[in-house]
Amino acid sequence: MAREPSPTVSRRRLAAELRRLREDAQVTGTQVAQVLDGSSSKVSRMEKAQVAAHREDVARLADFYQVRPAVREALLALAAEAEGKGWWEAHGESLSESYTTFIGLEAGAATMLTWQNVIFPGLLQTADYAKALISFGDAWNALPPIQIDRLVRVRARRGRILEDPDPLNLTVLLDESVLMRRFGSPEVMRNQLRHVLQVAELPNVTIRVVPLDRSSAFHSFVLLKFPQREGLDRLHDDLVYIENATDAILEENEQKTFAYERVFHQVSAAALSEEDSLKLIGELAR
Repeated sequence: MAREPSPTVSRRRLAAELRRLREDAQVTGTQVAQVLDGSSSKVSRMEKAQVAAHREDVARLADFYQVRPAVREALLALAAEAEGKGWWEAHGESLSESYTTFIGLEAGAATMLTWQNVIFPGLLQTADYAKALISFGDAWNALPPIQIDRLVRVRARRGRILEDPDPLNLTVLLDESVLMRRFGSPEVMRNQLRHVLQVAELPNVTIRVVPLDRSSAFHSFVLLKFPQREGLDRLHDDLVYIENATDAILEENEQKTFAYERVFHQVSAAALSEEDSLKLIGELAR
């Protein structure tokens, strides 16, 4: 059973396809606007995924560009998906724009590779650990308790993607210091470590630890990879998500995402085996 399509991913993929088709046809945004009986600014917003392209407009553009039937069908499917609403959009007022975009992209990804050298990644966090962590960072954000609770619920909701019928494939590399850096009480940390062991039992999850004597200086990051789509090749190009103290950035440049993947594999080469990693986590939990 396939996972529910992500409107965020579909909207961005459709935008990229519409832009590519226009450039291949060597026509201007003004010419496309005439086909749609609209404005060039509307075409620009559609091609930047700032607004969803409606199916009627996509059908007219598919005819204008004279695409193959299979491509036309794929474009219309993307348009239908892009008009949907992801669960995360209901929390828009509580989330930053970059975080909202990331959740939407995560929801449509096939694989996540992440290196974390400060905290456990969100998909592995318990509610108590997440609450302690977000509260710890409150000096930056000045968040009221109700807002913290909303963010904790969002983080918990994200975790369901690991147990979907078509789950995300997750590989996590953790610096050993993450296991020992305490947020909350000893009980919170003990339960967090036990939760990691439980999640690691899922066949689509791999968790490995990089020992302190082999630790890497690279900053934490998340690399997302996307599935194939008939008629469109990959649904989305690889991208990297990097958080900082106040916001986050999405890196989509092919050369840079390739570099981050090389970094991930370099760090992976220094990590303990999965078996030894889980053994270490279990010892610390005890």
